[in-house]
Amino acid sequence: MVQLAKHREPTLLVSGQTISSFGDGVALVALTLLVLDTTHSVTKLAWFAAARMIPLVIFLLVGGAIVDRFSRRMLLIISDVARAVLTGVLVIMIATGLLRFWELLIFAFLFGLFDSVFFPAISALTPEIVPQELLPAMNAVRPLANNLMGAMVGPAVGGLLAAFSISLAIGVDCATFVVSATALLLMKATPKPVRNVANSMLEDIKEGVRYVRQTRWLWTTLLGVTLTNGFLFVPMFVLIPYFLRHNLHLAKDYVGFAVAASGVAGAVGALIAANLPSPKRRVRVMWIYWTIGTLSALVMGIAANFWEIIIFPIVASPMMIFGNVIWESMMQSEVPRELLGRASSVDWFVSLGVGPLGLVIAGEIANYVGVRTYFVAASVICVVPGLYILKSKRINAIDADRVSPAPVGVP
Repeated sequence: MVQLAKHREPTLLVSGQTISSFGDGVALVALTLLVLDTTHSVTKLAWFAAARMIPLVIFLLVGGAIVDRFSRRMLLIISDVARAVLTGVLVIMIATGLLRFWELLIFAFLFGLFDSVFFPAISALTPEIVPQELLPAMNAVRPLANNLMGAMVGPAVGGLLAAFSISLAIGVDCATFVVSATALLLMKATPKPVRNVANSMLEDIKEGVRYVRQTRWLWTTLLGVTLTNGFLFVPMFVLIPYFLRHNLHLAKDYVGFAVAASGVAGAVGALIAANLPSPKRRVRVMWIYWTIGTLSALVMGIAANFWEIIIFPIVASPMMIFGNVIWESMMQSEVPRELLGRASSVDWFVSLGVGPLGLVIAGEIANYVGVRTYFVAASVICVVPGLYILKSKRINAIDADRVSPAPVGVP
């Protein structure tokens, strides 16, 4: 991490994203409370979250093709500026009392549209500005900053600000997007990726999908995480706030503190991951972490108070980060640079593809069987793919040369 800080471009990127993550954390709690206070419905809260994920999933493949055609830095700037404008409009609508639930859904949809470019762009930009030996550190520093500010300080401040003024809380998020865009503008310009200019957008998308489909460790892992993300980790950020407010009848501040507790655990996990060497058995170690995180949801079956409930996010957050750091470093070192934007978009598309449907289904099932029962059942079902991948020799073959390198002189 100390070595990473000596490089100007990664420092600017992380600094801007850290400030932006703080604003995202403030807005996350403020918008959650806004929807709950106006609708008193976990189903509508799930629909609101799904409204942001639906365009993200639908347009990710197009976003990946765009990322492999234009400067990744410039695309990040455009995304930040657009989201600053959207957030500013939302502040005005909240302050004037004109905002209704269907307008919130439109806001979430437009936000997700720009997310579909932002996520693959930042993944593809990283190896352009970071030396390869520092990629694991960079891939851990980003979630470290995100958890410290976006999942710890931001939500805690967001809970306090929202209790005073929700429009003020959203306004803070708007200002942080401006700061992030400014940091990106201060970075050196990055060139357009090398590509076959004769290819159409559709051909570019097909090429990215074809590469992932032909790479076993990529497509099997993506299918495995789809179930866990869609029905466990994504609904966690909707169902836990609902459980705290409507089952335990706790004050609004506890929602912010629960997210903050997850952020503390994630930050500690990212700090550790940033200073760990890449394991030889990358796929297996990655899935051990994710399996532990999945099984931690079982605690919800017996949790009876706030301190027992937050065991789940406190364990799951660092386990997800440990695995994600290995995953992103593998992507950035194993995938050809000219395909990285499209491969990253396929990654996001598949791993989050079930997310919108999972949110709605989770909300409906939780309404019927209860939040406790839902989490126990989801944990047991979602752990199965990970156990299969841990056992599979064919999927783990990508690491064979790292575990048993060929003797010198043998081709």
